[in-house]
Amino acid sequence: SSGHECYWKGDGVHGKPRIHISLSEQCVRYFKGDQLVGVSPISSGREGYSTRRGSFSVIEKDLDHRSTLYGAFVDAGGHIVQEDVDVRKDRPPPGTRFVGAEMPGFMRITGAIGMHAGYLPGYPASHGCIRLPAHMASIFYHATPTGTPVRIEGDASEAPTRPPVVAAVAPAPAQKKIETRTMQKKPGTLGEPTLMFSRKKPKASPVLRGQTLYLEE
Repeated sequence: SSGHECYWKGDGVHGKPRIHISLSEQCVRYFKGDQLVGVSPISSGREGYSTRRGSFSVIEKDLDHRSTLYGAFVDAGGHIVQEDVDVRKDRPPPGTRFVGAEMPGFMRITGAIGMHAGYLPGYPASHGCIRLPAHMASIFYHATPTGTPVRIEGDASEAPTRPPVVAAVAPAPAQKKIETRTMQKKPGTLGEPTLMFSRKKPKASPVLRGQTLYLEE
């Protein structure tokens, strides 16, 4: 986690809005005039997809935006067949179609880059967009008129990095492996708990209307 608090106290405050994004801190600050009225953690572009620095402005707003570049291939039933796809590189498997990743509260800053609600793992992880917690994305979206200045500064390489994978993968205790094999021999008995110990990839779930998929920009 970036450690930055989330708050908004801009309702009823007068002054021209402006947004300042620090890639080093993975933090966005929202000003009205010279008064700081909002702060939120962000997740900016990961290595290879760095968020551009510079002075920009909000050039387009779309509350229910979907990515035209990144998302998933789904089958006729809406089940995800392949996720984290890039339509410029990946080809849809036969019988599938592309569904763009949801980017609620999207405010375009430059090119395909914008601010929107998304998953914040605590380090730079996006394809270049600036992800916000959902409630802050909604507040910022409704408070920000088109043309609002946006300044992006700092260096994402100074931000927290992805935690080591080794720490996240612990070997299953021997007893649980035995339990898994035992239960798999009796498919009609307590089948569900095997999912807790199985290393198999879980079956894809259907994309339901209104369900948020935090895939990528």
